[in-house]
Parts: sequence; structure tokens; C-alpha cells
Amino acid sequence: MIDLHVHSTASDGSFTPLEILNLAQEAGLQALALTDHDSIGGIKEILSDVQSFPIAFVTGVEISCEPPREFKYLGSIHMLGYGFSLYNPELNAVLARAVRAREERNPKIIEKLNQLGFDISMAEVVTRFGAQQTGRPHIASLMVEKGYAKSFKEVFDLYMGKDKPAYVEKYKVSCKDAIKLILDAGGVPVLAHPGLLKFRDEKGLPDFVGDLVAAGLQGLEVYYTDHCQQEQRMLASLANRYNLLTTGGSDFHGSFNEGVDLGRGTGHLKVGMSVFKALMARLASLRSRPRLELLEHHLNYQFNDLSLLSNALCHRSFLNENQERCQTDNERLEFLGDAVVGLCVGQMLMTADPSKKEGELSKLRSTLVSETGLARMARQLDLGRHIQLGKGEFFSGGTDKDSILSDTFEAVVAALYLDGGFDAVNTILKRLFKAPVETILATEKTADYKSFIQEYAQEHYGKTPDYRVEREMGPDHDKTFEISITVDTLKAVGRGKTKKAAAQDAARNALTILMPQSL
Repeated sequence: MIDLHVHSTASDGSFTPLEILNLAQEAGLQALALTDHDSIGGIKEILSDVQSFPIAFVTGVEISCEPPREFKYLGSIHMLGYGFSLYNPELNAVLARAVRAREERNPKIIEKLNQLGFDISMAEVVTRFGAQQTGRPHIASLMVEKGYAKSFKEVFDLYMGKDKPAYVEKYKVSCKDAIKLILDAGGVPVLAHPGLLKFRDEKGLPDFVGDLVAAGLQGLEVYYTDHCQQEQRMLASLANRYNLLTTGGSDFHGSFNEGVDLGRGTGHLKVGMSVFKALMARLASLRSRPRLELLEHHLNYQFNDLSLLSNALCHRSFLNENQERCQTDNERLEFLGDAVVGLCVGQMLMTADPSKKEGELSKLRSTLVSETGLARMARQLDLGRHIQLGKGEFFSGGTDKDSILSDTFEAVVAALYLDGGFDAVNTILKRLFKAPVETILATEKTADYKSFIQEYAQEHYGKTPDYRVEREMGPDHDKTFEISITVDTLKAVGRGKTKKAAAQDAARNALTILMPQSL
């Protein structure tokens, strides 16, 4: 049994994402998708926890959509997305806009309720629920708690539902834009609970779905809490007509939708693992079709020879399974890219701080071009969405593994170098590494080495370091101080334009000897 439609406190559910995982395990679910409204914050919150649960997990979201003009009367449409990259900049930008819109919408709802005579404030709602995204369910719940209504349904039916006195329109994107966003992020777009849509005639739903299929729709949510068996059969037939996936879920919201249980809906819902496997197969199929123009857009570079970029994205696991599509893996490019990245970042560091010595520059560069550092760059480019992996690596989450991301980043850098030369790749790397270089230099300059070595000396030797001014050099208006530090039997010297700076330098030099791996 699986559930591919679940909401947490990241939108309008009552359970935290981690609590959802625990509930899913208790319910015996085999697979799960967290599909918060216009938010992927909950998924990011539990990424490190997911691996410890015996549940197959796929990224999810439910995007609020505006229907096409000819179906305007339908009101709000919801588009589910599955298996997309969490790092796609365009998708993240739209979701961030939706979050801001929700934050702007809530006070307007409260204001309308106040005008209707209800004593309720936004501060009360946030204090009471503390959700990442407070919304209408939280406001409605507080209304019930304060005795202004008997139930959620009453609040929405009388005050906050569509066309009611406290209703405020929400931020929505077009259905076609939502489909494109999900596809471009490497995901599968699925129309949520189509059985709830009220069309004017029998042709309405097939025509509407056909319109969305032309835009790239990949599935229908056939198995849903409020779909009766007749609706499920009708929707399954429609999905078959358009070669669409059939998915399903409970639309679980916790206490904000009482009577609907995770995985079971109102008791009759049962979505099998075969649905999840079909979803993952479609996802793998979509991912196997290169969308190199998207990566070129994120790189802000157009290749003369796209085969170089294709080769850079070919992991050895993909080559083993697809030798007819990929002649060689990206490991030779990775070798070259490692050297190019090191050269460019080294030049950036030398230019940014001419006072740094060779040893200091080497340590800083090692941090910036480490596996973690390069994986961060890869995520910034949404590189994982484009990597070609074998089925085993893909289904085990290889698109977000630091090792694979960092290696592929180096391979892409090599492809850029071979295609456009040093100036082209250097321009791109300067843009990508500008903020990390500035951050690491600023962090290093503000590091309190004196406090660090004092704690170290007290812990290991039972005494504090001894500082002594050894020399003052230069004229009064431009002095340089030389200060020594003694820690037990160790002595080191530092220099600086002030005594404080010289003492910090001395402490740093002493730590370099005492703890060479820590700096």
C-alpha cells in the first residue's frame, strides 16, 4: 500500500514531515510522496531522515493552478508533481512566490473576518499552530476553537469558501505553466483529484484532459479518497485513452481533515505498489530524454558541440546499460575538469587576497573544490536533473549524491573548457564561485584563533597561552607588530598591523602546528 498525496505542516497539514514518515511506517506504507501545497520545504526538512525509513520516497508537490480560459468556471485546479529535482531554480522561484502570496493573503482573510465581527488575529494563528505556512485551515481551526463555528465545514461554507465574505483569491499559475515547470525540473505532472471537478457536460473532462495532455500532462490521480468506484473506472479508462499514468493518494491533512487516514482515506482507499513502480518507470523514461538546453540556460552558455556536454553527463552506470546510446563515460572529462576547476579557483583566491601565502591558499582551495563544495555548485545548476544514470543508481537516489554530483560537475567544466576555451569556462566559474570565495575569506578573517587555542591549551595542558611582543617594525604611522605565543613547549610567531591582529596570526600559526588538519 502507498500514499502519493499527503500534506504536512509545511502547508496545511497538522503533522510535521518527520511525523508523517513515522505515521507512514506505522501504517505499513511501502511508498510515500509528501505533496504540500506550493511548497517543498517539508521535503528538504526530512531529506536526511528518509533513508532511515523502510519506505520508498519520491519528491512531491501540489501546485495551485488557473484553468484554461474555456474552463475558467472550474475555479482552482491542482497539479501534482512527482520525482522532480529540488534544486530547479525556476520551480523554486515560483514556489517562493506562492509562499509570499500566502503570507500576504492571510492578513487579508483575518481583516475580512474582523469586519464580520470575529475577534481573531494573525498573531493568534501563528502562536497557536506555529506552522511553516499558516493558511486557511489554521484560521478555520482557531475559529472553531474560539466557538465561532462548530466545524471546519461551517467556517468554509459560511465565511472562507469561494465567493464567501472572507474569501481572498490565492496565487495561481496556469495549468500549462505548472506542467512545464514540473517537466523542466525532471518530474512527472499529474492532475489531482479530477473526479472533483464539476464540468458542464460529459465532454468537459475528456476535452480538458486532452488539452493538458497536449501540454505534457503525464498522469491522472485516479485512486482518491473521494472518488467512488464508478469514477475510478471512468478515470482509469480516460487515462488509458491518453496513455497516462494512474496514481493515487488519500489527501491526508491530519486533524485538519478528520476521518481521512494516511494511506486509507476514509477506509476504502488502497493504492498498490504497482502504481508507484509505474510512476518511477515513467520518471526514468522522461529523465532519459536529454534536455540539454535547460542546462545550457543554467550555465548561461551555448555549446558549439553538444556531444561534449552529453558525454559529461554520462555516468559509468548508464554506459554499462546503454552502450548503444553512450560511447564513453565521463571519467576522462572528470580528470581534466578537476585541473581546470583547481586552476580557476586558485586564480580567484590569489586575486581576491594578494597577502595569502601558498599554504593558506592551498587550504582554502581544497575546501572550495572539495566533494561537498563542488556538489553544492552542481545543485546550484540543478545538475542532478540531467545526469544519465543506470537504473540502480537512479532508483537509489544517485542524482543527489555528493560524489556523483561533484564528479559530474568536474566533467561539465571540462566540456566547457574543450568547447569554449579557458576564458569561457573561467567566466562561468567566476560567477559560480564568487560568493563562496568571498564567504570563505570573510570567515577566515573573522576567525577567533586566540579563543580557540586558549580552549585547546586549557584542555590539553591545563594552562593558558603566553603572548609576548617581540618587535615593533616600521614608522609610527605604519607599524608592524611581531608577537610570539608560547603553548607549553611550543612557540610560534605572528605579525600584523595591530597587536590584536598579530596575536591572532600567532595563534593561527600555533594551531597550524598543533592541529594541522583543522585549518
